Amino acid sequence: MIERLILGAFLMLPLLIVAFLFSDELWQEHQKQTRVDSARRIDWRHPLRSLLHRH
Repeated sequence: MIERLILGAFLMLPLLIVAFLFSDELWQEHQKQTRVDSARRIDWRHPLRSLLHRH
């Protein structure tokens, strides 16, 4: 019983590490894509707001 528990832990631990690293890489790729998209997008409301709210 103890042997199976230890064997299971040694088999599952690398899978958990790989899954964590893969999800982290996917998250970083998503963040990078979001930054690129937001840099490309022009906020047309900003110039209008500045025209409407002149001091």
